[in-house]
Amino acid sequence: MIGRRTKYSLSQLLALQEHSVIYVLLSKYGARLGGNNLVQIANCVESLDPHVLLQILGEVASTTSDLRAPVSPKVRFDERMYDLTQCLALDGYAITEKKLTQMDPSIADVSPIDDDLIEALKNSGAPRRMEIIQKIADSAQAFRSNPPDYNGSLTNARVALETLASDIAQNVQPAPGRPPVNQTKWGDVLMHLRFAGELTIEEEKGLAGVFSFLSPGAHRPVGIPEVQMTRLGRSFALNMCWFLLQNHVAGMSAHRP
Repeated sequence: MIGRRTKYSLSQLLALQEHSVIYVLLSKYGARLGGNNLVQIANCVESLDPHVLLQILGEVASTTSDLRAPVSPKVRFDERMYDLTQCLALDGYAITEKKLTQMDPSIADVSPIDDDLIEALKNSGAPRRMEIIQKIADSAQAFRSNPPDYNGSLTNARVALETLASDIAQNVQPAPGRPPVNQTKWGDVLMHLRFAGELTIEEEKGLAGVFSFLSPGAHRPVGIPEVQMTRLGRSFALNMCWFLLQNHVAGMSAHRP
């Protein structure tokens, strides 16, 4: 499914058009536009049914030349279209030969991990939750920059994962006979969580593997476009953040009297 970031990016692109063009494009798919300022366009786009939104994005992808023609200077359209393309990539979609396609067919009915994770972090008690949210945003920004900084995107995602795991480790009592957690070492953090009952051995190995995948030099694409490799690594990191957070909350609830 399409995330908020992509919806806002589409709204910014549409705002470059004449009101009549936006009105007809949205009305064509049954949407009702309340006005022509950016906020009203964004409100309309955000309220769209997910399948209708994909249809509109598909038409935007197939008619970029027509939408670009009236915009002056052209660089304004090009910058907005680039941003939309990168936002779509973060959601798992690509524009190829003027067609909107899914990079991964399994994502069709899945909510974007960014939106759910950020909401969960805001409601969590993680001491550094705002720093983690900022790192997730920095990861997306690096991905969307022109030219894209794919290494920076993965690095920020890795820092978000590391920070959240460290916060959870600090909130978990060491197992009997174990020393306090050493937050400077990823392996020690994972071991602390396992001995404290937060992780199984398999989960510890999975987290260690994702962390290694995100490390510089470990994610060089071989036959796979770098944009897809980066999106995959970033998705791994954010999903592991989601797992750690939900697993910790579930464990706390289970031990609550």
